[in-house]
Amino acid sequence: MRTYLFGAVLGMGVLCSAPLYAAPQANTQQAAPNLADAKKHYGEGEKKFKAGDYAGALVEFKAADDIKSMPQSQRYLGLCQDNLGHYADAVSWYEKFLTAVPDKMKKEGDEVKARVTQIKAMPARVHLETTPAGAAILADGKAMGTTPTDVELTPGKHIIHIELAGFLPVDRDMDLTFGAKEEVKLSLDPKATLPPVTTPIAANPVTPVVTTPAEPVKEEKHEPRSKLPAFITGGLAIVAVGVGTGFGIAALAKKSDFDKNPSADIADTGENFALVADMAFGVAITLGVTSAVLFLTKDDDAAPAKTASVTAKKKPIKIIPTPFIVPNGGGAGAFLRF
Repeated sequence: MRTYLFGAVLGMGVLCSAPLYAAPQANTQQAAPNLADAKKHYGEGEKKFKAGDYAGALVEFKAADDIKSMPQSQRYLGLCQDNLGHYADAVSWYEKFLTAVPDKMKKEGDEVKARVTQIKAMPARVHLETTPAGAAILADGKAMGTTPTDVELTPGKHIIHIELAGFLPVDRDMDLTFGAKEEVKLSLDPKATLPPVTTPIAANPVTPVVTTPAEPVKEEKHEPRSKLPAFITGGLAIVAVGVGTGFGIAALAKKSDFDKNPSADIADTGENFALVADMAFGVAITLGVTSAVLFLTKDDDAAPAKTASVTAKKKPIKIIPTPFIVPNGGGAGAFLRF
């Protein structure tokens, strides 16, 4: 009796549990691709490709490949992108075609493989413009002309340096792909400059007058004037000439560097050296003239006299300093009046 009831309960459990694990049959059938439509798009693509309508052919071949992917449509997609100048997309479709080239298309496969090699070796073209124009272009340190211009660079990363005198230089990092066409337009910012310092020239400069006080005539002669001031000023003039020569040579060296490798920093340094040289030569001229005057000036002989009541007066010597300014420098001179 107990065994019978246990069997009945077990049977009921099985019957009750059956609906819980029963699943509806899934519809594993998928809609078959419409090969007729694919063939139609492929045919339209061939017609437009032969007519030179590569953009229209691209649409048709893409529609055909979406329905059923085939090496033939992939090859045509690469050809369309190639003719449209979209080289990166062309290489992508070409490489898909090369992964499964049919035996009957071995010739086409060799042609596509050669074309991929050609495209990957194509340089990128970059058009550069600046405002203002005329800026020097350096690509990875190599001079490439002045803006506006087109430069060709190998695929990969490059540093484009643009500089123009009086403006802040600009560096641009570029990662170029094969056959790419890039356009770069830049507006250069001027450098912050301080106003030039000029020496004001008075309308009526004060003329210092050097006079020799009158002395009574004596029987004895005056002691000769010392030539030491003349030698000192002459020595300083020689030093100034040396300084001017040194900075002049440095300025010429900077000019040579600028001709080989034009740079705003080199140009500014060369101008500063030239300005110092001009100033040094101006000082040398002033000191040289002063030294010559001191060296050549002689004391007047004493009057013979025994006439204490008669006094001899020397003619005053006037030294008139004259500053001058030129476009790239300045200096000073002296005008003597006896």
